[in-house]
Amino acid sequence: MKAKTQKLKLYLLGYFLYFPCSFLIIYFIWMNIVKSVQMGEVMSNCTSIIGIYYIFASVWFVLLMQKQAKHHEEK
Repeated sequence: MKAKTQKLKLYLLGYFLYFPCSFLIIYFIWMNIVKSVQMGEVMSNCTSIIGIYYIFASVWFVLLMQKQAKHHEEK
């Protein structure tokens, strides 16, 4: 049981913190420094992409939690 909770915490950290922060940094460096796009446009595009990602990741995480709860109730 504790291992499953730990696994869910790692999913949460990875999908909701690590990936979006990494994407923000990489996208900012690529678009602003390498391609010389204005900072306002870079931030607007990046936050829009992260917002869409958070919607999909949240739905996926809710489905994962429901699956875990259903599996736990069957035991």
